[in-house]
Amino acid sequence: PYQATRMDHLFCSVDMLTNRKLWEQVGKDFYNYIVIDEAHHGPAESYRPIFDHFKPRILLGLTATPERMDGKSVAADFGNRFAADIRLPEALEEKLLCPFHYFGVADPVALDADRFWENGKYDVQELESIYTGSHGLAKQRLDAIHNALLRYEPDLSLVRGLGFCVSVKHAEYMARMFTERGILSAVLVGETSDEKRTALLLAFREGKLTFLFTRDVLNEGLDVPDVNTVMFLRPTESLTVFLQQLGRGLSHAPGKDCLTVLDFVGQAHRRYRIDLKLKALLPKHRF
Repeated sequence: PYQATRMDHLFCSVDMLTNRKLWEQVGKDFYNYIVIDEAHHGPAESYRPIFDHFKPRILLGLTATPERMDGKSVAADFGNRFAADIRLPEALEEKLLCPFHYFGVADPVALDADRFWENGKYDVQELESIYTGSHGLAKQRLDAIHNALLRYEPDLSLVRGLGFCVSVKHAEYMARMFTERGILSAVLVGETSDEKRTALLLAFREGKLTFLFTRDVLNEGLDVPDVNTVMFLRPTESLTVFLQQLGRGLSHAPGKDCLTVLDFVGQAHRRYRIDLKLKALLPKHRF
């Protein structure tokens, strides 16, 4: 791995900082200014050494999703001070983000049965079994997804799409089924090698692939402004994850007028909080 020869201006991952115990090499007061991206991860154990071992004069955290589903405070490590705060509706009004059309599409698969819900969330194995395979309901759902895509994006030659799936198997299934229907697609998941990931993203940017199907690996760190279609192919309990995945398509790009969002919504379990997603999409004064 790459070894930095100078420490005065350093860009590094949290894992690298923690594994090498960087604070032992340079001292807690070495850095005047520390910027932490994706600061909503701050309460996680892997991030704690940054706050526990460094004492910079300025500590700045950046995040588009400050609310955590576990209720832990992101602001506590920053003296509960917000240097700036702009939310999705305001960012859209200021034209900092690309506008989007959000369509809730009827999902033929009902998820209201108790077998789909376990420990406060949907059971991944149960969802995977009903979303994939050769049984009639999986094929019916695939038809519904395909038809909705053609309805809202009739010219597939212009589509650069991401499909967020419930599991790796589900992503593989969707990529295979779409490719068989003439929509060239691929899978990009955490197990994808760095070399293959680079090749897939290049092919995607060049229009050689229409869709990339993934689980959650593209939530953060992906900057592909050309993405103009996002499909939510499973329910998302986490508002943070939902906003992160929506955000993959909100960058401006030449020739991109808006983002198309297709969210496949079926009969949900009674404990599923879809209202949290809607509140994130609409200005606060509407509620």
